[in-house]
Amino acid sequence: MIKRNENFKRSDYLLIILLLIFSGNPITNFSFAEKYSLLIVTIIIIIAYRKEIKINFYKPFFIIASTLILLYLCQLATLHFVSWLAGFRYIVTILFAGIVYYLLADRFSFMFFIAIYYISLLSFVMFILINLLHLPIPGIPFTYQRTIYIIYTYLGDPTHALKNSGMFWEPGAFAGILMMCIGLNVKDLSFLWKTHKTKVVVVILALLTTQSTTGYITFFITSIYYILFFVKNPLIKVAIIPAIFAISILAYKNADFLQEKIKDQSEKTSILGRGEFSNSRFGSFVFDLHYIKKHPLIGNGFSDITRYADHPFLIGMHLGHANGFSNYMACLGIPFMFFYLLLTFQALYKIERRQAFLVCLIIVLTLFGEQWLNFPLYLGIIFINNRRKYTF
Repeated sequence: MIKRNENFKRSDYLLIILLLIFSGNPITNFSFAEKYSLLIVTIIIIIAYRKEIKINFYKPFFIIASTLILLYLCQLATLHFVSWLAGFRYIVTILFAGIVYYLLADRFSFMFFIAIYYISLLSFVMFILINLLHLPIPGIPFTYQRTIYIIYTYLGDPTHALKNSGMFWEPGAFAGILMMCIGLNVKDLSFLWKTHKTKVVVVILALLTTQSTTGYITFFITSIYYILFFVKNPLIKVAIIPAIFAISILAYKNADFLQEKIKDQSEKTSILGRGEFSNSRFGSFVFDLHYIKKHPLIGNGFSDITRYADHPFLIGMHLGHANGFSNYMACLGIPFMFFYLLLTFQALYKIERRQAFLVCLIIVLTLFGEQWLNFPLYLGIIFINNRRKYTF
């Protein structure tokens, strides 16, 4: 149960904000920030918290890092090329994420919820001012029709103009962050509803304003799961579940963007020829099956040279790969995905077994929409545990 006490520190919230910034804020994609900022921030945190980071963190981290290096060596022996820079950056990302989760321990989920609440509030303000009122607020031009305001990202193309991106690179990314927040707090949701009702409503409304197909589907499945396994009153279950189905069907029929998105993805997949690439969710999955079958155990590496070796015309094209689940199996192999989900489940099982299964389900569902295993928020979950006992 969550209660407030003196264990909250402002520096702890800084750790959460840094984790979220490196989990999809476009500002980290600028040249210097992209290359060095995560490493520099990680070194500063290690120095600042050197007395708090114990051997029980470094031991599992070194096992994971060593396993990845062994995987890279296997790829080198088989593929004859490995991007060591990309491999090193991936290990640094895991180190940074693991330290944040480790330091915050069982405070993490609630502090994550509070941070997301304020980010959602800011997103509403910016969404109204920029997307709806079209006020000419100065920002940083980033890519075509995309403007960065640090605390908000505006996408001016017609498909995203009325969608809330929060401070992340697109609305679907914001939806993935929001769903992970809900998943990591699901065991305390009834208590949060009683004591932080406004915050819960704001987070859910933020999810709705993303208009993310993946976010909506994941939220629907999460709602059903919560009612089935966390609500104790059987009468409430009988009453609410049919209502959720009815509301979802009604929402789908009246939400043109949902119907169009699902129809478009289905059509693109159905007409996909053998060996053709599509940046749709299922089209990407179908394409990736070739490379998953090619090297199911070790994957094809991070470099385009080996990742798309059988489709050289795709090398260097900076593809907007839509399916993170199949992409990472194609890059690092099926065992990598299996052990990532297993370690996540084991870490969360120590806290709440029903929550462990739900969070793994959310990870798989949201991975079908974004490359979440590029980012520390998802990678670091394997380090979440009850290292220290806190009450909030």
